[in-house]
Amino acid sequence: MSEQRKMKKAIDHILGEVGLQTIEESIKKGPFEELQKAHDSVHEFIYLAACCSPSNQKVSWHSKSAFLVYQQEVFHSAHRSFIEALSGFYNVAYTLLRNSLELLLKGAFWECLAHKKFRDKSEVIKKCAVKIGNDKETLLNWFEDIFKLDPSIEQTFEQTSASIFDKISPITEDPQLKRLFPSLKKVIEQLSEWSILAPVPADTVYSVYSDLSADVHVIPDKTDIGRRILKEKDFFEITIIPEELSKLSSLLHNVMDTGIVIELNILSDWIQQNGVIKDRLKGRLLLMETDLQLDYASLKVKKLVGER
Repeated sequence: MSEQRKMKKAIDHILGEVGLQTIEESIKKGPFEELQKAHDSVHEFIYLAACCSPSNQKVSWHSKSAFLVYQQEVFHSAHRSFIEALSGFYNVAYTLLRNSLELLLKGAFWECLAHKKFRDKSEVIKKCAVKIGNDKETLLNWFEDIFKLDPSIEQTFEQTSASIFDKISPITEDPQLKRLFPSLKKVIEQLSEWSILAPVPADTVYSVYSDLSADVHVIPDKTDIGRRILKEKDFFEITIIPEELSKLSSLLHNVMDTGIVIELNILSDWIQQNGVIKDRLKGRLLLMETDLQLDYASLKVKKLVGER
């Protein structure tokens, strides 16, 4: 067999494993309007960053790059979650969706920590001290120490927020220093204190995260085989479960609603200083409010553009 025929055979085999027929069946059997709303919300999330990007050359996207790097990951992870659900792999879909939410929260967290105005108002982190050696330390102490060694780093953070990742790299590689990172619950509390989640309640965000965690921790009923057994289906066969499609769509829509709020809060200074951006957002408002029913995001847009 020629190399070309081998390649074609491999591709055909993989396309069969992708389960295009299952995706088609899910769209036909599932709650189509819910699926469409969730899918389009994912695309609205990625579109709005470009929509809010100023054309003014004095303003650089680098100053928001810590968040924007994560934002791209959120989009792809959320999109794959949707596709896996359509393919009948619900455990994978929910796991990816939790990953999307965590990426979203961590991206916002690091973006804020790159800027002094947020570090100076980090009361939650200040209470997350852990014993490192003979001293009680927090993540804020870590940054204070590196600024003392090289004061220029603080300004670099302001100009290119993604540069924070280089400085926290030693923490991720050290089991003791890793303890400086606050838990995700504390990250949510800190983001709430910084008003990065507003108007989404912190409890709502954590509740969604906890719900999605059941699949990550593979509770028996949350495995795909467990789901099929509960539905009295053949557990060896990939099975479309419309109720799971509906639940995944609802959670995905919820995560994207929260994601757009966070995105708008992170980019709020760009929006508030630029009438052109405000007009662009006004142009998105009807779609977000009526078609996509992104309730929290719509409230945030109205506040930013001065509409009731």
